[in-house]
Amino acid sequence: MTLSAEVRPSVGLFTQYEADIQQPQAIPLITARMRHTGLVAISGLTSPETVAEFADIVMHRNIYPGQGPLALHEIRHTSEHAHRLGHTELTRAAVELHTCRAELVVPPRLVLLACLHPGDAGGEIVLVDGKVVFGDLCSRRPDAAYAFVQQRAATFGRLAFPVFDQVGSRQHVLRLRQDGAVRWNAGVQPFLPVLRTALLRHQQILRLGPGQGLLVDNARWATGRRSFTGPRRFLRAEGTPREPLGAGFVSGAVPS
Repeated sequence: MTLSAEVRPSVGLFTQYEADIQQPQAIPLITARMRHTGLVAISGLTSPETVAEFADIVMHRNIYPGQGPLALHEIRHTSEHAHRLGHTELTRAAVELHTCRAELVVPPRLVLLACLHPGDAGGEIVLVDGKVVFGDLCSRRPDAAYAFVQQRAATFGRLAFPVFDQVGSRQHVLRLRQDGAVRWNAGVQPFLPVLRTALLRHQQILRLGPGQGLLVDNARWATGRRSFTGPRRFLRAEGTPREPLGAGFVSGAVPS
């Protein structure tokens, strides 16, 4: 699936999800918003030190030894990863919508993306709310929704999982990849165009400026990126929330 070049970045999207980390009650507010929307926009992440400090406030952080400053994951064009599967983010190419570390038994629940330099052109973040997509499928194509909740819908790395994994009577979590590292079950393949159309229908485009970032519930939101030119540099942190978020996003009944 190629990310659409016709959808323009939303001017008000950052403001819609923004939380001021300088306010006295910023962390309780961020926690409340994460439970409600699964996405918070953050300003003031102007250096690796501020990114690491904020990440350590909201999550128990996974460490990336040797991959970036302060054990953060540095995302930039390296000139060394053009043909390496699973490393598209370290090139200038577009990155398909995905959830982070989908191949793990327990992917990180929180992902923080912070922009130090946006590049010259392109490089916008692509966002899709899995809760909205699942609701769309249940309404428009319940047969497709049923296919993607099956236990072996897709194989990520060596392990098979649903795309929408039911973790409660009305709760699901999203697990998604669309690159060469995912293998789709034969029963799911006829519904892939339906899923990709739903992802495209609900994608939101956001261009982050220097010092701006996004805190994402990785069990709910899929992220991607448009291709770019110039010296784009982002930092990423992943981990477990210090305050519980609940098992997954609340959804409707599973189609049968």
